[in-house]
Amino acid sequence: MANKGDKAKEKRDKNKKTKQTRKKKESKKNKQETKKAKSIKANHEREKEETKKTEEERKKEEEFLKKLKEQMEKITVKDVVMQMMTSLSSLGYQKLGLPEEQNKKYLDLKQAKLAIDALAALVSACEKNLSHEEYIAYKNTLSNLQIAYVNKSK
Repeated sequence: MANKGDKAKEKRDKNKKTKQTRKKKESKKNKQETKKAKSIKANHEREKEETKKTEEERKKEEEFLKKLKEQMEKITVKDVVMQMMTSLSSLGYQKLGLPEEQNKKYLDLKQAKLAIDALAALVSACEKNLSHEEYIAYKNTLSNLQIAYVNKSK
C-alpha cells in the first residue's frame, strides 16, 4: 500500500510542479504582455504628443504667415524705396571704408560709386513723393557720401 501512497504523492507532487511551472510561464507571459502593452501605450502617447506639437507648430506658422501677410499689405512702395535708400547709404559708407576703425577692410571705391550713384537716382526720382524733411535728410546724406568719395579718391 505504501507503494500506492507513494505513487499518489508523486503524482500530486508532479501535478503541483506542473501547475507551478504553468503559473511561472503564465506569469512570465503576463509580464511580457504587460511590458508590451506599456511600450505600445508609451509609443501611442509619444505619437499623440508629436501630433499635438505638429498641430501647434502648424497653428503658429499659420498665425505667423497671417501676421506677415497683414504687414505686407500695409507696406507701400515709398516704404521700400526709403529702405533701399537707407541701405544704399549705409553700404556706400561701408564701401568708402567709413568709419575706418570698423569698415577699413571693406574699402572698394568702385562699389562705393555705384551705391552713391544709385542713391542719387532714387533721391532725385522720389523728391516729390517724400516729405520735405525726408528729402533733405537723404539729400544731405547723399552730399556727405559724395564729398567722402571725392576725398577718398585723391
